[in-house]
Amino acid sequence: MKNPSQKQFKLERLSRHRFEKQQFNKAILVTGATENHAYHLPMGTDTFAAYGVAQEVATKTPGTLLLPPLHFGVSDSLMPYPFTITLTAETLSQVIFEMVESCIMQGIDRFLFINGHGGNNSAIDIAARKIRKAYPGVKIAASMAWWISGPRLCPPGIFGEDFGIGHAGEAETSTALYLVPELVDMGIARGEWPQSPREVKLFTSIPEVSETGATGDPRNATSEKGRLIVQHLSDYLSKFLKQMDSTGWNFARNDWAFLDRQ
Repeated sequence: MKNPSQKQFKLERLSRHRFEKQQFNKAILVTGATENHAYHLPMGTDTFAAYGVAQEVATKTPGTLLLPPLHFGVSDSLMPYPFTITLTAETLSQVIFEMVESCIMQGIDRFLFINGHGGNNSAIDIAARKIRKAYPGVKIAASMAWWISGPRLCPPGIFGEDFGIGHAGEAETSTALYLVPELVDMGIARGEWPQSPREVKLFTSIPEVSETGATGDPRNATSEKGRLIVQHLSDYLSKFLKQMDSTGWNFARNDWAFLDRQ
């Protein structure tokens, strides 16, 4: 049975009465995706992972409103695989802008974006620039790549030199095993490492370079590794938000290293 005294921070679960009984001064917006994740991971992996981190951050950070996640992102590079749904960068950036603008109009002007999918990066950048131009007093910060930041924040030795990075690779699979284990098929998990030149960026799609739809090796993934990713990244982001609250979201500082101290 749910503890009746437990604070509710998910917007879609709040009535007006319950919303007004709390004080929210910032919001988290999660950008995810619905796309193929090789043979073994669910289509919603990016959303499940980013939202899982966001829930932990909101739990640990007073005054944080968690907005419903955006389940669709810019996934055109995976379209040939079933079953991917994609938006254009222009559409996603406009949706982000209008969601944030709605919050601003109702009194919240501090935002943390938690992004679950690399294809969304340009849309987030466009939206943030547009928001800042229209509303200069608004503060925006973003965790752009949980699948990179999370493993890097874990204790040394949890992951190898590559930190488990890769589409449907070790880090993503570990996080899915922790958050949605019933949706993961480890019995058919396999991956590969597409190669590219060191000093040239290739504008290509995953189907052009990967037979499985993976760009990493999921075989060493574990639920415990996923738990550590979520725990350490959410601790880091909660610490960031609390510090921002205590200093009025002043970004002009020279001691950002405090985030890396235990």
